[in-house]
Amino acid sequence: MQIKQVIIITLTVYFLLSCKSTDSIRKSTHSLEVKEVTGITQYKKGNYKKAFHLLKEPAAWGYKGSQYVLAYMFLKGQYVEQSISLGMGWLGVAKEANVKEWNEEFKSFYSYATAQQKQDIDEIVREYIKRYGLKSQHVTCQKSINTSSNRVDVKCHKYEGLSTLYEIDLVE
Repeated sequence: MQIKQVIIITLTVYFLLSCKSTDSIRKSTHSLEVKEVTGITQYKKGNYKKAFHLLKEPAAWGYKGSQYVLAYMFLKGQYVEQSISLGMGWLGVAKEANVKEWNEEFKSFYSYATAQQKQDIDEIVREYIKRYGLKSQHVTCQKSINTSSNRVDVKCHKYEGLSTLYEIDLVE
């Protein structure tokens, strides 16, 4: 009789925890989308500190718009220590969204790099794709044209699946 109760309690707890984690993923997904939009807005306003703190979480979860903006923050040294290596790492993983402008920017910057820098960039891009890429973070993205600015908007959404959250590197 006790074994039945233990099994029933275990299954009930497991079921309840599973339901709770599903709700958490939905809330987290919405929260990530809001942080990305708000962070990009803050970046455009020149509020780099606020932008960084809003964008680092969605970037770590694979959101391409956040990764793209972080790339420029590192390349330009806006709120963070300037780092070509880290900036190119973020730009390299952001270009998984296959936005023509982003791919061209990456190619252009890459063409000016020395042989050693190219080797370092290749290594960090591989690592960032492994950590923050679409597949590893279970993210899908869709592109659309923003009619007011005539620019490409990339909207990403995290689908269900287990992911590992990695810290954002602040120094090389």
